[in-house]
Amino acid sequence: MTVSRLLLQLLVLLGVLLVHYGEAATYQSFAKSHIDHPKTRANNPNAYCNQMMRRRGLTRRRCKPSNTFINAPRNSIIAVCGSGGTRYQRNLYDSRSSFPVTHCTNTGRFPNCNYNGRTMNRRVRLACVRRKPVHFERLL
Repeated sequence: MTVSRLLLQLLVLLGVLLVHYGEAATYQSFAKSHIDHPKTRANNPNAYCNQMMRRRGLTRRRCKPSNTFINAPRNSIIAVCGSGGTRYQRNLYDSRSSFPVTHCTNTGRFPNCNYNGRTMNRRVRLACVRRKPVHFERLL
């Protein structure tokens, strides 16, 4: 009986994870977390990161350790999932060209999140579903 109960608990946990992943892995949530174009004005990259991380709700329950904002038009970012990118593996695509990005790294402790920002031009790796980005994988 304990094996059956454990199996049931695992199935419930799997269901919860699938629902969570399904909600999180959408183009809308990707755009909210990673696209900012035209780029929001701020005095410096640190102020930009602190402002954007709060504005986009990425510090509500915890300090997100890091986040990257792509400061380019939506259509050029979406194109990475098609002609603007090359398939890396499975649903991951590498951009053919570089984008202006701002990478934010937390240095504080919740609830006092504090971010250092760094601006650069880099290629990106994105996870795509139905030819739209749903997850920022990494900078290249």
